[in-house]
Amino acid sequence: MKKIFIIAIFMATAAGSAQAQEIFDYLLDKNELVINDAESSDFDLKVAQFKFTAMRYFRKNIIQQEGSISSAWLDEQALALNEFVTNYLMELSQNSNADEKTRKAIVLRYCRASWNHAMFKKADKKEAEAFVRDKGGYTPFSLNTNWVEALAETKKN
Repeated sequence: MKKIFIIAIFMATAAGSAQAQEIFDYLLDKNELVINDAESSDFDLKVAQFKFTAMRYFRKNIIQQEGSISSAWLDEQALALNEFVTNYLMELSQNSNADEKTRKAIVLRYCRASWNHAMFKKADKKEAEAFVRDKGGYTPFSLNTNWVEALAETKKN
């Protein structure tokens, strides 16, 4: 009887953590589908590549540096990353007819938010800044970002 009870608890816990990570997995899968779709536009492809890479980056680094990972933390970071990028692209789109100075200010505000909120102290700078250096990209942000904090900063400003 004890074995059945322990197995039931283990299975419930495993199922709960799988469900708790649904948001992260959904967003990761969604971006992977865009990446693998031959009909994706260059714009959609580059944005999806950034999100996919950023999500894998923070999952890999939190496991390496902390040894464990919280499903709730993954979901929170994934949602914030998605909202951060969406807000950035919407703001640029809404200001598409604005002067160059206004558009540069928007880009700089989001870039600063990304740079100001580093997630990991021991991060490979070259890897973390791969998208910053990508001149043809649409998302010039550091991968080493606490997306919850960066999003809060952009909303505050």
